[in-house]
Amino acid sequence: MCPRVTQNYKKELRQRILRAAYSEFCRKGYDKTNLDDVAESLGIARGTIYLYFRSKREILNAISTASLARLSRILKGHDWTRGDIASTARAFYRETKAGLPKGSEKMDIEMMAESTRNPSLKKHRLAESRRVQQIIVNFIETQFGEQISQKEIEIKEIVIGAIALYYGMEMLRLQGYTNQEIEDSWARTLPLIISGITKTNKRKV
Repeated sequence: MCPRVTQNYKKELRQRILRAAYSEFCRKGYDKTNLDDVAESLGIARGTIYLYFRSKREILNAISTASLARLSRILKGHDWTRGDIASTARAFYRETKAGLPKGSEKMDIEMMAESTRNPSLKKHRLAESRRVQQIIVNFIETQFGEQISQKEIEIKEIVIGAIALYYGMEMLRLQGYTNQEIEDSWARTLPLIISGITKTNKRKV
């Protein structure tokens, strides 16, 4: 008789599927990965995956949701209103990169390219970017409060620039820039962006 499948087991298997799928997306690219690849990496049947996810796109959606929650946790884990903003920016950058599968930057670039050919994926990526934007805007409004010197619409525009900076640096990394160069640039540039949003222009950056 098979042991009863507990809720904890189901939750853990679901997380394992997501981690395995993410690793396969990073290794082979989203477009070239199929559910057989994910199942084989876990040593389970393909049908088992369908007990948790109806499609590869549903897995991608779940990965996106988890990534957004992770971003929110990392943001809230720092007090950006005290101390040296550059040091906080550096710590934030390191945390966002910690624990990601090898090739995660390549996956982002691959999916960006695939989005130009796949309208459905393009729609997904745009929605994800706008959610990232809103998470950061909400965080800024909560964290800085009365220090904010810009209108809401201007904050949203500035945040778009910060997002573009973050992902643009990943492209430079793939071109050969070192991790230290990327991190140093981020630690110097992000405080300037924050000072443009808040009344912190005289603070050390």
